[in-house]
This record gives sequence, C-alpha cells and structure tokens, in this order.
Amino acid sequence: MSGNMQLVAYGELTQAGSSELHDTGPQHYFLLLCAVRSIFRINDRQYYMQPFTFLMHPFENGCIKVGSHGTTACRYMQLKISDSYLQYLVSSGLTLKETHTIARPLVVEEIWKLLTEPAERALPIRNEMNSYALGLLFCLLREASDGTVTRAALVPHYDKLTALRRRIYLHPEDNWFIQDICDDLGISRPYFHKIYLEAFGISCTQDVIASRITYAKRLLETTDDPVAVVSQKCGFETDVYFMRQFKHHAGITPTAYRRIFRHAAQQDDKI
Repeated sequence: MSGNMQLVAYGELTQAGSSELHDTGPQHYFLLLCAVRSIFRINDRQYYMQPFTFLMHPFENGCIKVGSHGTTACRYMQLKISDSYLQYLVSSGLTLKETHTIARPLVVEEIWKLLTEPAERALPIRNEMNSYALGLLFCLLREASDGTVTRAALVPHYDKLTALRRRIYLHPEDNWFIQDICDDLGISRPYFHKIYLEAFGISCTQDVIASRITYAKRLLETTDDPVAVVSQKCGFETDVYFMRQFKHHAGITPTAYRRIFRHAAQQDDKI
C-alpha cells in the first residue's frame, strides 16, 4: 500500500476564507472530509457539501485553491496516489470531483486520529501504520461510492434525513426515539429504516450509538467524570449497556481508554 498512496499533508478548515496547497510532484490529490453542510469553491468549481460527505479533487497545474463560505467543520488531506491505484479506486466507483456520503463517520474519525497523532509516537512503525490506516480509510470511502446528488434524487426525504443525522451527531445525548422521528417525518418505522440505510449505509440506531461513543471518548479525554456520569451525559440508559457498547466499538473499556489516553498525553508532554 505504501507504494500506492502516501499522506503528504493534512489540516482542518473551520472558518470562511481561502487557501492554497501546492504539490511537489505528479499524482497529487486533495481529499476533503466534511462534517456539516458547507459551501466550498475548489479551483473554478463550487461544491455544496452535505453533512458527512467527502470529495477527492486532483491538483490542477500543481495547485489547489480552496475557499469556504461561513463557519464549517471540514478536514483535508493531500495525498499522492499512484496511477494504478487511482484506476482501481475509480473502477470501484469512487468518482473524482463529485461528492459522496461517508457511511461510517465514527470509524473515519478514529482513522483521522491515527493518521494525525504526533509523529514522535511509535516512530519506527509510523509509515507502516499510516499505510494501513490510509488503506482502511479508502475501503470505507469506496463503500459509499454513490454520489450525494444521486442519493438525493433516489432516496425519499434525503434532505430531512441528512438534517436529522447532523442533529444526532451534534446532540448525541438527546433521546432519539425512532417512533418520534417517524411521526415527525410522517412515515412508518420499516420505511424509515429502509430509506435511512439506503441514504447512509448504516441504520439510525447505529448512528445514534456511534455519535454517543464519540462524545463519550471526548468526555473521557477531557474530564474526570466517573464512568457512570459519562454514560448518563451521553444518553445511555444504563452503565452496563454503555460499557458494553463502548468496548464493542473501541475494543477496550471506558476506564482503560481514559488510562491509555492520559498516559499517552503525559508521554507527549515529556517530549
């Protein structure tokens, strides 16, 4: 994989403005991962990005000019991709200069952390870790190869579903009752499950859990709240259910996650 794809640079876009990236050779591409509804202008083309979408854009004449309107929440990567691997991505349905839906935001979030953690950590195997992480990232992105425009045309209530999904990730602690959602949309539960899955490749229930796990990680990293309090703040009904779901998604218990995170942060402070 390391010969097929390489991470050159990365960053975040949170405010209105414009910036430029320049490549240092051929085969460079710009990957934009968007968390909220945003408007971007890349070179001479404007994009209306829905929540949890992405696009990949080639460098043109050695440059990418990016302009955003208003406050946004997006991340970008500058990648070097071999011609053969690009052909493979395109044959898998990952079109360039088109928006696509991110099916699993929680997993993409974890991959981003892995790719952008301090370089001093695990330096001997850094390149290998990045290679595997990039490979996994593009496996997930290829899963969502249907363009957002196409989905919007084919999936009923698409705009309402994307707005709902954005609210879920902004307020994971709320009580997200499926029947209440269906009543608001005026549709049946089976039909709602069907179109939500068609739109995002994941169920609404799974999205709610994923958003709460993401919030739980942030609380474990930034507060000293007991696990029971974290569970309650994230909207879980019981501590037992929270701990079971957390271990299922993170691979370790909440207490172990906090301990490992704090230890890693202390090691970084010593460097």
